[in-house]
Amino acid sequence: MDFSHGKSGRPSILAIVYTDSAAACRLMSDLGRRLRDAGVVVAGLVPYQGAVDDGSPRCDMEVEELSSHFILQLAEERGKQPHGCRVDPEAVQEAAALIAASFRNAPELLIVNKFGKLEADGGGLSDVISDAVDQGIPVIVGVPERHLATWRCFTSGLAEEASLDSPRIQQWLARRGFGLRRNTVGPQHVLNSAA
Repeated sequence: MDFSHGKSGRPSILAIVYTDSAAACRLMSDLGRRLRDAGVVVAGLVPYQGAVDDGSPRCDMEVEELSSHFILQLAEERGKQPHGCRVDPEAVQEAAALIAASFRNAPELLIVNKFGKLEADGGGLSDVISDAVDQGIPVIVGVPERHLATWRCFTSGLAEEASLDSPRIQQWLARRGFGLRRNTVGPQHVLNSAA
């Protein structure tokens, strides 16, 4: 992808780079909902935290599409085989279609919870990310460290990067006028109430 020709010149992309998936899920979920609750018109996917964990083994890869509030299951059960869960590419395409439709409402921000294997291979939500950049929509993407080299290639090295506990996340948001109170993103990976 060539991200050097977005509406505003240099694209506005932040990669939140992580090795701890659980902490990244909490941060992305809290970030997306807190921004939406603060009145930011936000689109994209974040992990859904509404499911009750009853301890039974199952594939729980539920995400919420932020603009529509739809809850999607991105994994499919594959029985009791090793690696019994896998991402369902058709469900990811459904999510991509929801996000693309939300672009008609001129979102101020796109959040994608994970640049995973599908995206690293050129599929998944990679087109949605590219479309947002082309439209000048700022983008935040969770990037597992194992996919960082591919991410850098995908974004032509133009994305800013921050770790989960970095103050750079809040600084990036503040530079774009998103009204969350200072120190709302910190080492605990939890957002406090907006001012």
